[in-house]
Amino acid sequence: DHTTRTLLLSQKVPGVLLVSRGSTSNIDPLAEDITSGHSQIKAFNISDVTKPYDFTNSGTLLGWGLRNSVGVVEHPVTGGIFSIENSADDIERDGVDVHENNPGEELNFHGYLNGTKYYAQGQNYGYPTCYSVWNVSEIPSNGNLTVGSPFAIGDMNSTVNDTICDDSTIPARLTFQAHWAPLDIKFNTNGTTLWATSHGSWDRTEPTG
Repeated sequence: DHTTRTLLLSQKVPGVLLVSRGSTSNIDPLAEDITSGHSQIKAFNISDVTKPYDFTNSGTLLGWGLRNSVGVVEHPVTGGIFSIENSADDIERDGVDVHENNPGEELNFHGYLNGTKYYAQGQNYGYPTCYSVWNVSEIPSNGNLTVGSPFAIGDMNSTVNDTICDDSTIPARLTFQAHWAPLDIKFNTNGTTLWATSHGSWDRTEPTG
């Protein structure tokens, strides 16, 4: 369903183009496979292209498990790459509908394009199994969850649970109101303030955004 692509041409590392590709549905099982190319952000060197790139098999992976990162931005000072994510609709946990105020929308960080090492670059951000908590009280068996904690959806078992989400996925830098539907992010010129726009909700009783 998320057929658009977000493109970002780096200003700090000339000749590098970022491409954000979303999922093919609300909950896209193919996004669990890193080799699918679904729900990923990649970087491509376009300064000396001799043949077309294959998105799935080419480029530098900045992150996967990213449902629909429509907004992508480069920090004007450090060159760090951030994305803002539209998270899932109509989710359940152990048969309970928790979608009204979950999951939260996410601001994620993906490291740098200049070779600076970042431990989470190219790692899994959770989708389609793990998400960020917005309203803890609505989630059954919520244990030690707090706002922003990674949590699992579906039926909890030995392979789908919050502990696995916490241990194997990269948490969001910031978590926002569920279904706020962010579309883009921009820094001011010195990188001290980040602006975000949204188109607002359709999947909750009281609209937001």
